[in-house]
Amino acid sequence: MITVKNLSRHYGDFKAVDNVSFQINKGEVVGLLGHNGAGKTTIMKMLTGYLEPSKGSIEILDVSLEENLDFVRKRIGYLPENSPTYPEMSVAEYLEFVAELKGVEKAKRLSQIKSVIKRTDLTARRWTLFQAFHAGINNALALRRH
Repeated sequence: MITVKNLSRHYGDFKAVDNVSFQINKGEVVGLLGHNGAGKTTIMKMLTGYLEPSKGSIEILDVSLEENLDFVRKRIGYLPENSPTYPEMSVAEYLEFVAELKGVEKAKRLSQIKSVIKRTDLTARRWTLFQAFHAGINNALALRRH
């Protein structure tokens, strides 16, 4: 579950995000929609701890992002608008890269990667170059099941 209360991010006088609140319950799929500059990417960066809010609170799985950033980061994934990886990585290689970054034990990585590929229906595209695959995706947020 994700709970966002009165979330704001200001850059000087500019309000990138202004007093946003929402809740996403387990099993719900939600998209952030809006025109360029509406604050979608800024919200995603705050949800994943890459950017600190100017005010407001974020809880993920009933844990405060501010109080336990490491706990939250291990349970949330974010695919930014622009690919942060090497363009020659396949989707499967990218997932392995992320699993290693998140500290998934080597012995468990393959089974978890297979599970993610199956749950997201990417079996046919697992060897597609990530850069080509990523071109059609804007932002995605996924909570790992427990």
